[in-house]
Amino acid sequence: MTLRQTIAAAVLAASLIHTSHVLATERIISADSALTEIVYALGEGQRLVGVDTTSHYPPEAARLPQIGYKRALAVEGMLSLSPTQVLASQDSGPPIVLEQIRGAGVPVLITSAEPELAAVQGKIEKIAQLLGREAVGARLWQQVQADIDRVKARTAQVKKPLKVLFILSNSGHGLMVGGAGTGADTMLKLAGAENAGAGVKGYKIMTPEAIIAAQPEMVVVMQGGRSEMSADEVFADTALALTPAAKERRFLAIGGAYMLGFGPRIGQALADLNQAFYPSELSSATTQ
Repeated sequence: MTLRQTIAAAVLAASLIHTSHVLATERIISADSALTEIVYALGEGQRLVGVDTTSHYPPEAARLPQIGYKRALAVEGMLSLSPTQVLASQDSGPPIVLEQIRGAGVPVLITSAEPELAAVQGKIEKIAQLLGREAVGARLWQQVQADIDRVKARTAQVKKPLKVLFILSNSGHGLMVGGAGTGADTMLKLAGAENAGAGVKGYKIMTPEAIIAAQPEMVVVMQGGRSEMSADEVFADTALALTPAAKERRFLAIGGAYMLGFGPRIGQALADLNQAFYPSELSSATTQ
């Protein structure tokens, strides 16, 4: 071995030792459910010391100390966990809290909160790079992409998309639905459905007249949490009672973070939605 090769090997060994020491002592807080899932999917869950209240998956994440709701974080609670790194999304905050965390000398990694597939890939790549798990991250995204491609193969066979209405909550003043530009809108479309709530923009109340005019053929709601609604509650709505969804009792309750988190399980969530929308007519679709 030449002197140059010896020096290069020594430098590489020192770098690996340093990286191993840094990662071994890292204490990570995640302020977003998708980011929490990614850390675990990369095999680095042991580095997490705190998570926000939306982080319910995997089950061990829910047993970690909680830092509060992702949009209502508090500096004191987060710093009490002595973090060396905070993971957050663009909708985590408030912003002043994250700035104060940075001011205390703790790096904060901000990822996209856009409801799109590119954002999922970006989250995985950023966190994998941060944790020195680039190869694992690449394999993780390949698996996610493969799951999504299988759903696309099934949806390509759909001749007439099912009209699906996503209901976020019943505020007492009307049904709040997932309209155009929302994560629900993206997921419904990727799963091969037509968003019956696309007539409104964002998460907003849809008028009874608009619901009747849209004639949704199926309703999707979030499972778990205070705003969870049963099929009986949903179809008791006077407007929905006049739609094909109510007449056929087509209803699906699905985990909020699972469907709307845009994390590493997005391919699985899309497959579940697609199967619920088209349970029989696509049963023979290719899964390659």
